[in-house]
Amino acid sequence: MRTNKIAAAIAVVLLVAAASSAVLVSKAQLQLGEVPTFLYVSVAPNPVGVGQTVYVNAFFSKPPLTAGLAGTGDMYTGVTVEVTKPDGSKETLGPYKSDPTGGMWDTFVPSTTGQYKFKAIYPGQYVNGSMSSLFGPPTRVELTYLPSTSPEVTLTVQSDPVGMNYKTPPLPTEYWSRPIYATNWDWAQLGGSWYGLRAASFATTGMYDAMGNFQPYSTAPNAPHILWTKPTHLGGQPGSPIPNDQMSQYMSTTIATNFFEPIVLHGILYYTHFAGPNAQKAEWIAVDLRTGETVWTRSAGNTGNEVFRMGQILRFHGMQEYGSWAFLYATESAAFFGTPTYFNVYDPMTGVFIFNITSVQNVPFMISLEGECPGTLLAYYTSGGNLVLWNSTKLMMSASFDKITIRPTGSYNWSAGIEWQVPLPTTVDGKPIGGSLSIAARTPEVILATYNPTPGMFISLNLGYMIAAGFDAKTGRLLWGPKNMTMPRYEDMSILAARDGVFVMHNKDKNEAYGYSLENGNLLWGPVKLPGNAWSCISVAAEIAYGNVYIWDFGGYVNALDLKTGQIKWTFEPRSAAYDAPTPMYPLWVFGSGTICDGKLFFSEGSMYNPPLHPAYRLAINATTGELIWKILSYSGRCPAAHADGMMVQWNSFDSQIYCFGKGPTAVTVEATPEISVHGSKILVKGMVTDESPGTKDYDIRARFPKGVPAIADEYMSEWMEYVYMQQIKPANIKGVDVTITVLDPNGNCYDVAKTTSDASGFYSATFEPPVPGKYTVIATFSGSESYYGSSAETAIYVEEAVPASTEPTAMPASMAETYILGFGIAILVVVIIGFALLLLKKK
Repeated sequence: MRTNKIAAAIAVVLLVAAASSAVLVSKAQLQLGEVPTFLYVSVAPNPVGVGQTVYVNAFFSKPPLTAGLAGTGDMYTGVTVEVTKPDGSKETLGPYKSDPTGGMWDTFVPSTTGQYKFKAIYPGQYVNGSMSSLFGPPTRVELTYLPSTSPEVTLTVQSDPVGMNYKTPPLPTEYWSRPIYATNWDWAQLGGSWYGLRAASFATTGMYDAMGNFQPYSTAPNAPHILWTKPTHLGGQPGSPIPNDQMSQYMSTTIATNFFEPIVLHGILYYTHFAGPNAQKAEWIAVDLRTGETVWTRSAGNTGNEVFRMGQILRFHGMQEYGSWAFLYATESAAFFGTPTYFNVYDPMTGVFIFNITSVQNVPFMISLEGECPGTLLAYYTSGGNLVLWNSTKLMMSASFDKITIRPTGSYNWSAGIEWQVPLPTTVDGKPIGGSLSIAARTPEVILATYNPTPGMFISLNLGYMIAAGFDAKTGRLLWGPKNMTMPRYEDMSILAARDGVFVMHNKDKNEAYGYSLENGNLLWGPVKLPGNAWSCISVAAEIAYGNVYIWDFGGYVNALDLKTGQIKWTFEPRSAAYDAPTPMYPLWVFGSGTICDGKLFFSEGSMYNPPLHPAYRLAINATTGELIWKILSYSGRCPAAHADGMMVQWNSFDSQIYCFGKGPTAVTVEATPEISVHGSKILVKGMVTDESPGTKDYDIRARFPKGVPAIADEYMSEWMEYVYMQQIKPANIKGVDVTITVLDPNGNCYDVAKTTSDASGFYSATFEPPVPGKYTVIATFSGSESYYGSSAETAIYVEEAVPASTEPTAMPASMAETYILGFGIAILVVVIIGFALLLLKKK
């Protein structure tokens, strides 16, 4: 029966039982006779709706005594589950083989309502195997497991479907960080690692895996937005009196010195800090990919002279535990053309030493995603006339106790991890090959071995033939060949890439490509003449992805060919270099620095020679159309970029700094005035939208942008980032980002009232007229872009009722008091006049 993370839950239930099975024994052979078994079955969810999937778990009360890790040892076999349907008919599921915990699982989909009965049945079996012990060597055990039948379980199937109690969160649209919560299963696609399983030219590590630099498990930036920078060496122009030309920058391009070789695990960048012209190992540095902050530093390994070799994340499933562990491998640098003799393995979270491996083979590695332990490192190589497969998990479980847990410690010899070795053919068509086959390409399905005699080391040409053979990558079985393949005599023919059942060869002298089947070695297509220029013959590289083979060359050309037919789908042509370079175009460097991720091709323009540091760019090209998505000033030489967690980290020879590209956080401020207004008047909303990426917090940046670095539209991001981080010319006539003004009105209604765009300083403003009186919440929102995550801010205003407008006043009539006073005054006056008249009459 199939096993996976659902069945792994049974391991927790059986924890105590597993411990009891790891008994201390001293006899070389145990005769246990007949051993009873106790079998159980579980059905979930219960009840369930018609047509919904039911998980059927069958498990024993104890793990198999002689079970080992990853399906090794003896498991319970022949288990079936009898299902009795509501109509009385029966269906048998299985037979199944248990996992090391004694558990099995399958799915069942009921088609009608009613009661279903489930019963697990075990026929018993004879076992003569090896049982692990806590101490000492394994013990041989001979026994017979007795048959058993589980108690019957009833499943109720109803018409209404059953939902999930827990809802895993959807993918985030806002800024997110590590660790990803363990139950956020859908978020796994956001993550990704860069393992460094293969070395770029003259380097120790830095490439994705043995097949090349195709990272299929992460997203990659759609805009050249810089999150942070970090210097590794003195870089850029030294200053007077040293001449100020292309030849005088601090050394950053030589093949004789290492500068930067990235490994990324769990959102943390690991690299060896090299010092000086001799690339002395100054220290190891672990840097948070999101913040650019140093997580830890330590001396360069136990010896002080070690370099990082590769990283690994391994999912382990044993009787006692399940989950993933991470490891960092390091080795001591060997002399030029020498090979290291050991790997020391360290904890990525702390840099603490865990164990070491001696007598190693320093070859490219691949990751196995099959079996109980995805993440296992596989190494294919030739030794002593044999094709050999080495397995890291086999090595780690080579000690007896490691078979039920993964606790590697101490020292292991490389040979303990050898999975198989098979003899290599020595003849072709009955005649001696004339030399030894060596590995030319590694894929998860086929290992391609060739013998291609050439008269010199640095001058690549063939003698008119190549002997090739294909081997099954899982078993080592010879699939085809050896076959004598005719090549153009004395011309430079090489294998550029192999993946997805095809290996691609290229004639550098004629710029022609050929496709051959990895399944039988037959020619599929070619020769196909590739568009190019005179400089295309200098050097060339290729990678296979998305059903295409992408071939790029020093002449600056990139050609996409259909992997199955060889048809050219598109061609990317280089830009004219004018007087910027000694070549008429910007060349592409090919020494392991090109990468593919998230439907995009990433290349570094430039050359290590003649001179190297003309204004070269990092290019991001659409893998489907060949269109340029973005570019930014950069030259990375033989240091490949690393893609992980949606970010890209690269080293730039122009200033000897690490650059991390990706979406950055932002901040919005908002102010609405007047805060209290009268209904019918307008409100002014204003604020800022700023880039809050870690790099904007550096002192040098804050000194130039005291109010914060403005958030700028994607279409101007290249020029803007070059101005902010690379001291280039400030771009003119650029714009910021779109801002939406939303209100929550007094009636509880929410709606947009304005849209605006911030300017080159990050400032935005807009007006609106509140429709009704009352309290408003005003929200300013930047919804995000390819360069930034969105953000918002809010404030409040209050709108008062307007005072009714006054009318023209009407003259008021005289009051009664005024009338009385006036009449009384007249009466007094009359009395006075009459009195005065009488007085005059008396005098007469």
